[in-house]
Amino acid sequence: MSTPQHTFTDGAFVVSDLIVPDSVQSADAADFIGMAEVRSRVEAELRGVTADVFTAEDLLPNWKDSTLPMSGLIAKVDGRVVGRGSLALPRDATECWAAVSVLPDFRRRGIGSALFERLERMAEGAKRTIIQNQTSYAAGVPGDSIPAPTGFGSVPTGLGSTRFLQRYGFSLEQVGRLSSLELPVDGDLFSARFSEASASATGYRTVTWQGRTPDEWLDAVALVRTRMSTETPNAGIAQTEDVWTADRVRSVDDLWESSPRSVLTTLVLHVESGRPAGYTELDVPGEPDRPAEQMDTLVLREHRGRRLGMLLKLTNLRELEDRFPHIRSVETTNAEDNRHMLDVNEAVGFEPIGYSARWKKVTGPSSDDGGRS
Repeated sequence: MSTPQHTFTDGAFVVSDLIVPDSVQSADAADFIGMAEVRSRVEAELRGVTADVFTAEDLLPNWKDSTLPMSGLIAKVDGRVVGRGSLALPRDATECWAAVSVLPDFRRRGIGSALFERLERMAEGAKRTIIQNQTSYAAGVPGDSIPAPTGFGSVPTGLGSTRFLQRYGFSLEQVGRLSSLELPVDGDLFSARFSEASASATGYRTVTWQGRTPDEWLDAVALVRTRMSTETPNAGIAQTEDVWTADRVRSVDDLWESSPRSVLTTLVLHVESGRPAGYTELDVPGEPDRPAEQMDTLVLREHRGRRLGMLLKLTNLRELEDRFPHIRSVETTNAEDNRHMLDVNEAVGFEPIGYSARWKKVTGPSSDDGGRS
């Protein structure tokens, strides 16, 4: 693909395809490392924190995952990566996810627009009729705001990301809350919440592992990850069912073995049937000054109302503290309209530290069910 040059008043920038290296030590890894630095610096700025969000080594397994194809762009000025764009293309879907980041000193020069407009053409070439985006912002931003159509949360109109997305025809669909939990959890609080959850979860048991999925749970994990794509509150966001198989679970496990991060998983099982009722995952960094990331948590619809969400969260947190005592905090993001999961988090001690917004742009005909197929 050609690498067109664009100009602005202070010089020239070049937009080109991102090369995904075999490893961050590869000779061709410099641009990928630069992309990751831009992504983390901008995300930290938007969230109001200074620590790295994810390093290049953290991100690389996701970019090498062929089950969820990713395409990337970089923008360079004088050989330095100053902007990045990404396009995630779920398989057999009408939707895609696009993201653009530009370093503060290089904004308002057309770089973000050049990146996004090229992503739009790439989405069109992939026959996607819905482009979606997620942005982050700190709590307490002053000024007017746009209310989410769900009735929960709003997004400040003065944010650069809000203005940019509105200019390109995106509509706000959902607001999420970024929360943080300081570790260790208060012992008395933990014991009380765990006892309450265990008493309500009669007929269920949990199993926890670190890293690769044990062979006996491959099918169970494939089931709950598939259901995760259709049973969480998505408001107006398009979400095609993301089908997982045991082979796909194993292939992703293989990728993550090269990551410096560890995945801690707890599965809850219905004892009588032996079938999975839900799961939760924590993504754990190696460094003590970086938070663990709470990833998916789901209780299947037919098993709700038994406090399994609380049981899952607490069981995995207990394992986190036992196996990774150096970790000092956990961060998680939940939809503001997902009141049940927010209640669970607040009861454990999570506190809000920022917010996220999910946006959608329809570029062509879409199905009546919000993009599901």
